[in-house]
Amino acid sequence: ALPPALRGIGYVPQDGALFPTMTVEDQIGFALYVRRRAPQEIAARVRDLAEMLEIPHLLRRYPQHLSGGEAQRVALGRALAFHPHVLLLDEPLSALDPQTREHMYLLIKRIRQQTRITAIHVTHSQQEAEALADVVLTLDRGQVQCRATGDQSPVSGAAEA
Repeated sequence: ALPPALRGIGYVPQDGALFPTMTVEDQIGFALYVRRRAPQEIAARVRDLAEMLEIPHLLRRYPQHLSGGEAQRVALGRALAFHPHVLLLDEPLSALDPQTREHMYLLIKRIRQQTRITAIHVTHSQQEAEALADVVLTLDRGQVQCRATGDQSPVSGAAEA
């Protein structure tokens, strides 16, 4: 099996899973740092992602000083930093309040359009799946029960965006 650094998958867990002792800037640049990229390249990529994610004002903060939505944006930036081929989003909106969820929904949609990245978006929300996905797969005990385009209406399940 390939080591994680070579798989080309950016992962955003449900809870963000940020490193408590690292600033937002270091969180986003971490994947590039472990891949031994030049400091100038790391700084430029972090700056670009911070702008894209609307968080440049947070770069010096630590996770305990972030809201839930801010933490999810940082986790998304960390996942995108190394230009993955696939983005795996595991319930990225489930723990957010309705207003923050709507903002993150629009942000994810815009980033997918800008980057043209393939995303697998896991959710239990039919509405979220239909709104964000190009293709929706409904799973039951690991088996595909239904496949539909985002504008069709499967019963519920996981979305592949």
